[in-house]
Amino acid sequence: MGIWKELPAYPTEEDVIFELNSYLIRDGRPHGEFSEQTFNSFFPSGWEKNRHGELVQALIEKGTFEKQKTKQSTKTVYKIKDNPHY
Repeated sequence: MGIWKELPAYPTEEDVIFELNSYLIRDGRPHGEFSEQTFNSFFPSGWEKNRHGELVQALIEKGTFEKQKTKQSTKTVYKIKDNPHY
């Protein structure tokens, strides 16, 4: 239904994690790895410059989004630490 997006406090960190997890499941990523470009698929255009971007950066800085070591990609890949949905 998406009604939570109409609430005055939207988005929260929990919203970002929930929407990310929902996207990863639909996209067939059972291991839950993602890059910052992944957010372009489900956040509004220009998300990097609004509240969504602030929350993503805060989650990275707090370590909720953990940087993964990869040899295959030049992109920085993350995984949600202690993911409540996987």
